Amino acid sequence: MSSRCQIQANALGATDILPADVSTAVLLDKVGLLLAPSDQTDDAAALGRRFVAASAAFADLMGAAETGVGLPAKAIEDSVTALNRAADGGDLNAWLDMVWRHDDATYQHCLLVSGLAAAFAHRLGFREADRRLIAEAAVLHDIGKARIPLDILRKPAGLSPAEREVMRRHPGDGHGMLVAQGGFAPLVLTAVLSHHEYLDGSGYPHGLSGGDIPDPVRIITICDVYAALIERRSYKPPMSPGDAYAVLVAMGGKLDRDLVRVFGEVVLDSEIARLGQYGKPVLKRATGRVA
Repeated sequence: MSSRCQIQANALGATDILPADVSTAVLLDKVGLLLAPSDQTDDAAALGRRFVAASAAFADLMGAAETGVGLPAKAIEDSVTALNRAADGGDLNAWLDMVWRHDDATYQHCLLVSGLAAAFAHRLGFREADRRLIAEAAVLHDIGKARIPLDILRKPAGLSPAEREVMRRHPGDGHGMLVAQGGFAPLVLTAVLSHHEYLDGSGYPHGLSGGDIPDPVRIITICDVYAALIERRSYKPPMSPGDAYAVLVAMGGKLDRDLVRVFGEVVLDSEIARLGQYGKPVLKRATGRVA
């Protein structure tokens, strides 16, 4: 921060200058401000900074998982805080718009599921401590994918049966990683291991059913399935929110019907807010099946 350095930075067109030992929180806040359009509202700018913080935390988590070092507690804490404060703002559409701009499919999925789960827990009226657990479970639910070969993880087409078997290892890998490190709540461990289980026993890795699957895990599963349906992939077009929600409803006994109904309030109300009025045929089909 010498005068000479600051003069050189200004000569290069710098609009802000930070000391080299600036805290990560301050740095991310500044980056979020730089990325925000000049005409953006204060609320939108704050949400953008939270997204930058959450995205950076995910990068730290996945990087640590790939190299086998302990997952940084600070990154988990930062992402959970950013997600819950974003959910407090209530603008799910703005969060989704930022997610779609992310160029890594795994990060995109994790940020999408986590944003949906935080908004879902907020709509359900969970107390702060429970909301933090749900958000942490969502943040870490796919951490095992860090151990999946990149040629499978980033394959620009559908997976072969053998590749699907490898992919199906990620819940167990993630669970094992967290157990080995220690310090994670039982609920978080269960969500990481069981987010692909279905109430009718048709899921994996252990074919759990009914009461063996706690409500918080059911929440993560609903968000995970919905996210996979609306995501953009080179080998499949994304579903509209209404069509994706209709798929959740059509899954019947695989998912918790009461939770699916409330989740519809989260995603369909958000879509109505975006469009001004929702497409009537899609809305009729989705809500009709709930009834």
